[in-house]
Amino acid sequence: MTEVIITEKKEKSNNQDSKTKPDNESEIFTKVEIDASYPGGPSAWRTFLERNLKPEVGVDNGAAWSVYTVIVQFIVDKEGNMIDVKRLSINGHGMEQEAVRVIKNSGKWKPAIQNGREVKAYRRQPITFQIQEG
Repeated sequence: MTEVIITEKKEKSNNQDSKTKPDNESEIFTKVEIDASYPGGPSAWRTFLERNLKPEVGVDNGAAWSVYTVIVQFIVDKEGNMIDVKRLSINGHGMEQEAVRVIKNSGKWKPAIQNGREVKAYRRQPITFQIQEG
């Protein structure tokens, strides 16, 4: 039996502009006033992930009974496009690839807001695969 647990982690904002590049059109924020969001909010995002992730991928690829947390980082640009989707964790057994696949196919998002304007911003999504004897 395999179960997928989707968790949200909200990082505290210090109300300072945190970005990876100087103030220009290509800046990518790490902390913003309003995070980029999936249309319909967190519950719609959770539903999308639960419906589209294949939880059996770990078992199909020989993962032992355990709990595996996959972390995927991506950027939501000013137009709501998902770019630079990549895994940050390495558990193996195809779980990271499955999480990246599903997140890449999530469609348009609502962009992050900083100082009243839409900006590019990073997001991280942890996804836990729980593999149990069944």
